[in-house]
Amino acid sequence: MSYRKAGNYYAVLLAGGYGTRFWPLSRVLEPKQFLSLLNDKSLFEKTVLRVKKFIKPSNFYIVTSELYRFQVADLSAQFGIPQENIIFEPQGKNTAAPIAVASQIIYSKDPEAVLCVLPCDHRVENMDRFSRALNRALSVCGNSIAILGIPPLRPATGYGYIKAGTLMPSGVFKVDRFCEKPDHKRAEKFVKSKKYFWNSGIFVASAKVFLNEFKRSIPQLYRQVQRISTGKDIGLIWGKIKPVSFDYGILEKTKNIIMVKAGGIGWSDLGSWQAWDEILKKDHDGNLFQGDVVNLGSKNTTAIGNHRLLAAIGLNDLIVVDTPDAILITKKDKSEEVKKVVDLLICKRRKEHYEHTTVRRPWGSYLVLDSGKGFKVKLVTVSPGSSLSLQYHRKRSEHWVVVEGRAKIIKGSKIIELRANESTYVPVGCKHRLSNSGSNNLKLIEIQSGKFLGEEDIVRLKDNFGRIK
Repeated sequence: MSYRKAGNYYAVLLAGGYGTRFWPLSRVLEPKQFLSLLNDKSLFEKTVLRVKKFIKPSNFYIVTSELYRFQVADLSAQFGIPQENIIFEPQGKNTAAPIAVASQIIYSKDPEAVLCVLPCDHRVENMDRFSRALNRALSVCGNSIAILGIPPLRPATGYGYIKAGTLMPSGVFKVDRFCEKPDHKRAEKFVKSKKYFWNSGIFVASAKVFLNEFKRSIPQLYRQVQRISTGKDIGLIWGKIKPVSFDYGILEKTKNIIMVKAGGIGWSDLGSWQAWDEILKKDHDGNLFQGDVVNLGSKNTTAIGNHRLLAAIGLNDLIVVDTPDAILITKKDKSEEVKKVVDLLICKRRKEHYEHTTVRRPWGSYLVLDSGKGFKVKLVTVSPGSSLSLQYHRKRSEHWVVVEGRAKIIKGSKIIELRANESTYVPVGCKHRLSNSGSNNLKLIEIQSGKFLGEEDIVRLKDNFGRIK
């Protein structure tokens, strides 16, 4: 088997996480990997761009949640990644299962395949050094799993660590052991020893090696994935798979692993607001202000105020993140506890963990402008040429007022067209469909009235996006 044959290289992108530690910007329906945290491209797009010089689009495989079907489909199409290469998880099962599934699917297609497994929510700043490190891993992985190890820049408690063992003639290290996230005192010892590296979560090995490791360490998972050959088969096995991380299930048990030192690549897993904050350029007082922010005497403070005026007075070591429906205020060294806030929101059955006030849909988006007992007001935006499903509601009526563009509407047995300043009423139980018949975005105000106004009160009859079950 030749690992230098580029046609045998495959990328496995893990894009199913919810990114809870980046709340309130990250929500279940719009997680961290699809956000543009640093520039105009999302973390997902930047991950693809990092490895496409090694791997052709037809050899990219993406494992993601069923929730992100349309975001991933749209982004993948931009890079020419085949839609059949997208594997949708019915429910999250941690990281071992998606890697095992992808390994089996690719192995059934190409027994000589070599896989690069990459999370889609990390940052890498130095592309040249990253490329050299990844190429090195592809060259030396052989019959082992190669992992990129990051020389630690500080005693981080949010990362797992790799203890490097013997330096091999090939210039890579045998791995002595993996360490879970340490406390600060232990992390300081790791950094001082010079033998410990951050676990980047980027792995390289042949599909055969991955599968052999699953067979040895998680045999029940291995037996399940042997039953599939395409992403469409995943429903046959998913319910029987137990959640386990790749680190715990494989890395902590195998001795068949080597580490490629990846120094100077500017890596961060962006696992917290503090990790994000550390890579941003500050002013002479250590501050960073984005948006409409007025500051009086604050130091070492980051404030993102894109939605309203923020006034900061005498703040120190804080991160403030403003969104339309939630504001986060945290000490920098406590930012990893944002996940506990999300857990609390889930327990209280609040929607702020799940979606933004602007909710993306495959046909466009809607923004909740106001709501109260018995009513909800939305700004609905429909992309050119797109249509919502043919549907009706059992518990609510709707009044539509077009403010921009041209709407084609099926209402009962009638077809009508509306332009700006024109409106129509859709009663409870009336079959209806909204389409954009123009070349620009259609925008309309939707006023819902009724005893129940949730999205569950949609009965779809026809749909262009496969959402009828």
